[in-house]
Amino acid sequence: MFARSKMPLVTIVTPSLNQGGFIRGAIESVLQQTYPNIEYIVMDAGSTDETKAVAAQYADRLVFVSEPDRGQSHAINKGWKLGKGEILAWLCADDILLPGAVQTIVDTFTNHPEASVAFGGCEMLDLQGRTVGTLLASTPNMWKLTHGYDYVAQPAAFVARRAIEAVGFVDESLHFGMDWDLFMRLMALGPFVPIPEVLARAHTYSETKSLSGGFRRWRELVVIMRRHGDRRYPPGYFIYGVDSIRSSCRRWLRRAPRWVSRLSRIPKQWVSSSIDLVYRSAMTKATGGWFDDTWAGPTVMRRLSGNGQTLTLCGRVPSEYPDLVDQRLKVSCDGKVVARRDVAPGSFSWELPLPLRVDGDVEVKICARRSFVPKRRGLSADGRRLAFYLDELTVA
Repeated sequence: MFARSKMPLVTIVTPSLNQGGFIRGAIESVLQQTYPNIEYIVMDAGSTDETKAVAAQYADRLVFVSEPDRGQSHAINKGWKLGKGEILAWLCADDILLPGAVQTIVDTFTNHPEASVAFGGCEMLDLQGRTVGTLLASTPNMWKLTHGYDYVAQPAAFVARRAIEAVGFVDESLHFGMDWDLFMRLMALGPFVPIPEVLARAHTYSETKSLSGGFRRWRELVVIMRRHGDRRYPPGYFIYGVDSIRSSCRRWLRRAPRWVSRLSRIPKQWVSSSIDLVYRSAMTKATGGWFDDTWAGPTVMRRLSGNGQTLTLCGRVPSEYPDLVDQRLKVSCDGKVVARRDVAPGSFSWELPLPLRVDGDVEVKICARRSFVPKRRGLSADGRRLAFYLDELTVA
C-alpha cells in the first residue's frame, strides 16, 4: 500500500557484463529522473571493458557491485534483495528510461495501491538510434500473456516488492524468458495497470539475447508456456518458433556462398510466405482477433470478468478504406446475439445489455461482415485481415 503522503523508495537494478558502450546512457537516464527517492544499483558480472570506469564517474550516486554471478536472473535477484525499495525494476545496460518515467510509475501505484505491476510503452531502437517499432501498453489479458506472447515491455515495467515476495523472485534457471515467467506469476497474483505513455527505450540488435538465442531461446519459452498454460501447442509455440526459424535462416544465408543465395531466391520467397501465414494465424489466435494497435480482425473473441449488466463497445470504422464500406457488426454474449448493427464510417460507441449469467464472466464474440488485407491491396506490408478499430470492450 502506498500512502499519498509518503514518497516510496524505488529500487532500480541494472545487470551488466561488458556493456561499456551502452551503460552510460542507462545510468544517466536513471540519475536524471525527476523523482527524488530512487535507489540505483548496478550489478556487474566482472566486466573487462570500460564499464567500471564509466560507473566510477557516478560513484556517489549509485551502488556498483562487481563480482561473478550465475547469469542475468541471479544478478537481478541479488540487486533487488540488496535494495530496500517498495517498488522494484530492472533496466538492462542497453536500455534507457525516458524523463519523468519513475514519477509516472509512482503516481500510478499511489492511485492503484492494489497493483502488482505498473507498465508503460517502450520504443525500440537500432544501433544508430533510429526507431524500429514501439510496444504500447495494452489491456492486461492473462490468457494472451500465458498462451500467446509477452506483451509487457520489461524496461517500462515496475513491480511492487510485496508482490515479488509473494510469488518469489526471478527464476534463476531461466536465461531468455525470465521476465515473461515473472509476469505470468505476478498477473495471477494481482492487477496489472497499463500506462498509455512510452516510458522507456530499448536497443535491438543481433547480439541481444532475444535475437541471438535461436532455438535455445524457443525451447525455454515453450517450457515457460507449458508450465503456466493448459495447452501443449499454444499460439506462442508457433509465434516464437517462427521467430527462431526466421533468425536461423537469416544467419545461414549470411554465411552461405553467393551462388547459394541466388539459387535459394525462389524457395526463400515460398518459405517466407509460408512462415508469415503461420505467424499471422498464431498471432490472431493469441490476441483473440484484437491486436495491440487496436485493429480488430473479422472475428473478436474475449472472455470478460465483471458483475455489471452492460457491455460497452467503442471503436471506429476508418473511412479511408473502401473495403470497409457497409460494415456490419454482430455481437454475441455467451452465445446469445445482443446486437446486429450497420456501422457507418467514423466512430461508434454502444452500450449493450448483457444476458443473465451464472458467474461473473461473459464470453463476447464480435463478427464483422467486411474486412481486408492491406498487403493484398498494396497499401502496406501488413498481412493481417482487418475489419475495424476496437478501442474499448468492457463490462460495467
